[in-house]
Amino acid sequence: MERRDFLRSVAAGGVGLGLAAAQRSAAAAVAVPAPRTIRVLVWDEQQDVQVKSGAYKNFLGNAVAEFLSKTEGLEVTSANLNEPEQGLSEDRIKANDVFVWWGHQRHKDVSDSKVESIVAKVKAGKAGFVALHSAHYSKPFKALMGTDCGFRVVRVENNGKGSPEHLVVTNPNHPIAKGLKNFDVPQTEIYGEPFEVPMPETIVLYGHWESGPSFPSCAVWTVGPEGPHRSAKEQPGGRVAYFRPGHETFPIFHQKEVQQVVSNAVLWAAPRA
Repeated sequence: MERRDFLRSVAAGGVGLGLAAAQRSAAAAVAVPAPRTIRVLVWDEQQDVQVKSGAYKNFLGNAVAEFLSKTEGLEVTSANLNEPEQGLSEDRIKANDVFVWWGHQRHKDVSDSKVESIVAKVKAGKAGFVALHSAHYSKPFKALMGTDCGFRVVRVENNGKGSPEHLVVTNPNHPIAKGLKNFDVPQTEIYGEPFEVPMPETIVLYGHWESGPSFPSCAVWTVGPEGPHRSAKEQPGGRVAYFRPGHETFPIFHQKEVQQVVSNAVLWAAPRA
């Protein structure tokens, strides 16, 4: 074959390859599924003080559900302890992909059977769990962690008015840190280490107060059938996040940065499939 014939054949083959690649690309584009809807259940103990304090007009959990519902891709339902079946019917548990939980004084009133269903779904990798503030003592979070989940210091300073918490983004590459820089929450209750939980996969936000205490204010785990482990690479399981700020008498969940953290946590915690 002469050189010019060889070059013509390569050129023709190149055109053919380019056409084939374009056809594959078009087929792939057609095959890409539409973004799925993530179903979120926001569960709240609904203490009267949430409203009587003036922090929330219609309870804390409803406020969380309201701002989450503005996040693209989320379908959000609000539930509470006073509803039939404590807002945790088996149909609801089966239908939702992420559970966002706020509890404080009535942890023991939550049905063990409901907790078992939620925990089993998370450990199977079929749901995520986001614990807010004092939900570190909730039955589902304690069952997922396998520890008491207590800590050393808790207090409200300044005659009940709270103190600013300074939050530092310690893992800016984590999806929960998306769109965030270091920020302050003006009124908070103080927690202090040590935090009795398994070693987190990572600490996304670390908080401290001018009076001295400090705390891992946003930490995450992957929790499989055998309990928490460092990442999904080790074994399958569901994603669990804990976010510390959220005292019931302070309007913390109205703050833009806090809403960003919770929204990011829900998106991160949703099952991958």
